[in-house]
Amino acid sequence: MSPPDTTRPAGFQDRRHLRRRRLVVAGAGLAALLAAGWTIAWQLVALRVEAAVTGWIDQRRALGDRIEHGPPALGGFPFTVDVTMRQVHWTREDGPTLLAAAAPELVASTPVWDPFRVAVRPVGGGRASAAGSWGSVTADADEALAVVTLGRRAPDRVDVTLRNIELTGPGGVVWAHVAAFDAVVDPTPEAESGAIAAVPATLDVSGTATGIRPAGAEALPFEGPAAVSWRAALRGDVDPAAGLPGLAMWRDAGGVIDVQYLSVSWPPIDLVGDGTVALDAAMRPEGAGVAEVQGIGEALDRLVAKGRMKPADAALLKLAAIAAGEPAADGRGQRVKAPVTVQDGTVRVGRIPVAKVRSIAE
Repeated sequence: MSPPDTTRPAGFQDRRHLRRRRLVVAGAGLAALLAAGWTIAWQLVALRVEAAVTGWIDQRRALGDRIEHGPPALGGFPFTVDVTMRQVHWTREDGPTLLAAAAPELVASTPVWDPFRVAVRPVGGGRASAAGSWGSVTADADEALAVVTLGRRAPDRVDVTLRNIELTGPGGVVWAHVAAFDAVVDPTPEAESGAIAAVPATLDVSGTATGIRPAGAEALPFEGPAAVSWRAALRGDVDPAAGLPGLAMWRDAGGVIDVQYLSVSWPPIDLVGDGTVALDAAMRPEGAGVAEVQGIGEALDRLVAKGRMKPADAALLKLAAIAAGEPAADGRGQRVKAPVTVQDGTVRVGRIPVAKVRSIAE
């Protein structure tokens, strides 16, 4: 008995090869359509982003800003849209003060699938400065990034990241080095109720700064770098393009900065406080708040060890801190709670003047 014939007819093999070819052609056609659709989508997003960037520049120029840059270049295909400008320079005269910023190259980038999220970063770091009759202050950052989440009419949120910042004062004197700065800006805070809503919040800002090393810190009674964190709200409408007259109008309308939380940690000192800050008739900061300070005793001991305070004076201040304070929550040392005021150009802790402040109009 002969085995069954398992060979396929020649026509069957031809039909199977034809089906495979049709699937390959259909797949290639679908891929081509998807690629064409993605390319069109990228081009549409690119046009939108480029128009938004150039429109914002035109708007700032109309408000008095001077902005110079090289021709914009598009890139980033296929996943992002990048608008790159070289030799970017921005300046603005705010009364007697000249504000400026510069970057060798600036890139605005957005994912194709999320065109309402735009990341702006200077390549190779950036510089910002303010100069006036008092001198100049310059900030140089090795890395900078601003991520803007766009809403229907205005940004909903701005995230700012800076790394390795060097602050330089008049005469090129280095003031401080800051390892990291992170802030979140909410330009559209939620509406409030009650008496606090009489002057509504128009801007919420929270953030942290770490690795703060002021120049000359070795002579101070602190150890290592400092860290600062805060949460604050700007109350009252203020036109950032109006300069000092705009700030005066904001002040006269009851505008204040509501510092909801402030923390400064610079071992051995830990400070936590809150308060409000406004401007007086001479355009000087004024306000009031409450601060809780821990670590005063250890800081006084360090001053004595560095020869910057007499032991007898330190002992008297320790007794005063003990009398005015209470045991700290962690059981180490005393926690002193005291009012902090800024009035008539003088900062006072309790009744003790500790610093002077100048008018922002100078």
